[in-house]
This record gives sequence, structure tokens and C-alpha cells, in this order.
Amino acid sequence: MIEYLKDKYYWFKTYNKLNLFLKDKEDSILLFGYPKSGNTWFRFLIYNYLNLQNNPDLESTISFDDLNSQQNNVMDRGSVSLPENGFPLFYRTHKIYNRPYTLFNKKIFIHRNPLDTLISAYYFYKNREIPFSDDPKNLREKLIDIDFYVSYKIDFWIKYFRISVENSDIAINYSDLKNDAEKELTKTVNFLGWNLNNNLIKKSVDFSSFDKVKKMGKEKNQKYGNGPKNGKFKGEFTRSGVEGQFNSELKKETILFVLNKFPEFKKLYPSLIEK
Repeated sequence: MIEYLKDKYYWFKTYNKLNLFLKDKEDSILLFGYPKSGNTWFRFLIYNYLNLQNNPDLESTISFDDLNSQQNNVMDRGSVSLPENGFPLFYRTHKIYNRPYTLFNKKIFIHRNPLDTLISAYYFYKNREIPFSDDPKNLREKLIDIDFYVSYKIDFWIKYFRISVENSDIAINYSDLKNDAEKELTKTVNFLGWNLNNNLIKKSVDFSSFDKVKKMGKEKNQKYGNGPKNGKFKGEFTRSGVEGQFNSELKKETILFVLNKFPEFKKLYPSLIEK
């Protein structure tokens, strides 16, 4: 009960702080998605595009640190920073829908198939000084088993997805983004009402490729990406972004369990279902 009341009070304060900051702003954007759904890749696409609009002669992607400086507002931290010149008022969050969502007039939801999402989340939270530190202590040892992790987390993912779809203005499917990033970025730019330049769209997609972002992370000593910078994260933030990795990572029983739990899978991500 005490933790519940603390959480309610925290979000009450966050809502009031953001409401005061955003009420006189004409346009505010919120990007949200379950962790490891392609949120950071999508942000790279958007901010490489905005940087190219300001300087079309750029020759490489922005860095993780640049991205987090230019798009530095996080909804659940109650951030109230004005954007740099030429950049929009753009927030992000992994938190499930709550009252502060209502303060934004453009809401973008990005989703990735739950099997690959949860596999990526597994490695992200496992590669810590204390693996799965946000989960109950009595479950952490069990969560080391990737099949247990996915089976345990699928209900959380499904709840996040269904609530998010209902409360978004536009939904970005990671599979569509992988298949045709130029089309999906163009759709987003048009939705946001920004100036569209097809050449810069192509260039942004090229700059934001997994290979180039991964290379940048190594060259700039930013392999932690959006993981904790204090050394508690031991892995590499940008892994591969490959779809269908669940076929080699998980037991067939686990895959079938998830497909039965989430029957929409076949409609949303048809290319990932074995014929």
C-alpha cells in the first residue's frame, strides 16, 4: 500500500509539473513503446532527419549522446526543458498509459513483435551488475531462463500493447519499419506536419542503419547506448535489430504459448510466422 501511494503521488506531481510547462505550448509530441521495441532506432531516424534539414551536408549519424541532448525530455522524469533551436518539443517514455499522456497533442506508439521484443529486453536487463533488478527478488533466479522470462513477461507486453493502441494517434509497426523505413519515416513526417524532403529521408535512413549506429557507438565509446552509463550495464545496447530471432532462441512450446496468448500476432507480423 505504501509503494502504491508513493507511485500515485509521484505521478500526481509529474502531471502537475508537465501541465504547467506544456499548457502554453502549441505542439507537443510523445513517443512511447515497450522497452526494446525500436524506440531508439526510430528516434535516430527522426533526429537524423531534423539534423539533415538544418545541415544537409552532414555525412554521418548523430551520436547517442547527441540524440539524448537534442531529445532530452522524458515524460516519466517530468522533464521540462525547452528544445534546441529548430527542434520540436518531443518527449519519450516506456511507461504504460497514465494521466500525463493526455497532455500531449500528438502521440506516436511504436511496437515490435512480442517474442523478439522480450528477447531483446531479456538481454538488456540480464546484462546488469544485478540482473533483472527491477523485478521481484524471488523471481530473479528464474528469470535467467529466457523461456521463463518471455512466458512471465508476455502478459505485461499484451497489456501495454492494447492500452497503447487505443491511446495513440499513429502506430508504427517495427516490421513495417524494417521492411521500408523510408515509407514509415515519410508517414511520420507527414503526420507531424514537418517539411518533407525525400532526399533527406533516404539519407536519414542510411545514417540510422543498425550497422552505422553500432559502428558509431564503438568509435565514440558509446556502446552503452541508452543503457545506464554508470557501468552497471555490461552489454552492448545496439545488438542486431534482426526479426525472427525467437525461432533460434526459444523453445517451440514458448513460441506457441505466446502465439496463443496473443492471436493478433499473425495479423500484425505475418512475415514472421513459419509457413
